[in-house]
Amino acid sequence: MLPTLKAGQDVLVFCWFYTLKVGDLVAFKKNGREMIKRIQKVRGREYYVIGDNKKESTDSRKFGPIDKSQIIGKVIWF
Repeated sequence: MLPTLKAGQDVLVFCWFYTLKVGDLVAFKKNGREMIKRIQKVRGREYYVIGDNKKESTDSRKFGPIDKSQIIGKVIWF
């Protein structure tokens, strides 16, 4: 699948009172970098995220699940 977002593209992230579910795009911080990925699986406070371009993406397949505290917000417009 092709990437949903292009490098440098602006997005609108909602940071207050949001609920997250499988399929949502989220912005999060991992290893000092801000990233945007799609939620694939949820287990309690852990979120398994994956990029839309699976061949090129660095995601939970490489760095494991992310904690809810690392999530900046839900992408609501791109």
